[in-house]
Amino acid sequence: MSENSTHTPNYSRWGGCRPAAYVRPATPAATVYPASLSEYRAALDWARSGSARIADATSAPEEMPQSARYYLTSDFQSGFGVDADGTLIGLFSTVKGRGEGLVWSAVLHKGAEKLDCFDGFLVDYYKRFGFVETERVANWTPGEPDVVFMDLRRAAV
Repeated sequence: MSENSTHTPNYSRWGGCRPAAYVRPATPAATVYPASLSEYRAALDWARSGSARIADATSAPEEMPQSARYYLTSDFQSGFGVDADGTLIGLFSTVKGRGEGLVWSAVLHKGAEKLDCFDGFLVDYYKRFGFVETERVANWTPGEPDVVFMDLRRAAV
């Protein structure tokens, strides 16, 4: 079955349950390919240099863990990582409208189950995919937004 299949995904990793917000995504999962850490870091660095919004929402490339699995689109303009514990990290896209498909790909096909982000538009954005806030901590930089930890809500199928 292809990554962009319209068939219902296997929910076995959720104990037969699905994320509460999952209804069939209006935007299909983005097609991403495994990338090396150096490829991902280079693409993220390029994206951060061209977009203040991406720079503000993502960690510096050199802070990305070696233990994560990384994915990029074929044009290297979008990507994300999934750490060994299922944390979605460093999601970015310089292509408008591609983010939704990236999140679906990460959640439905690459094992992402939790994330952290800065308070603001991203919290509401990730709620659309079934993520719920589990913890909030003050930012280490005074005056900057809180760091919000989120996890997928599970609901009976």
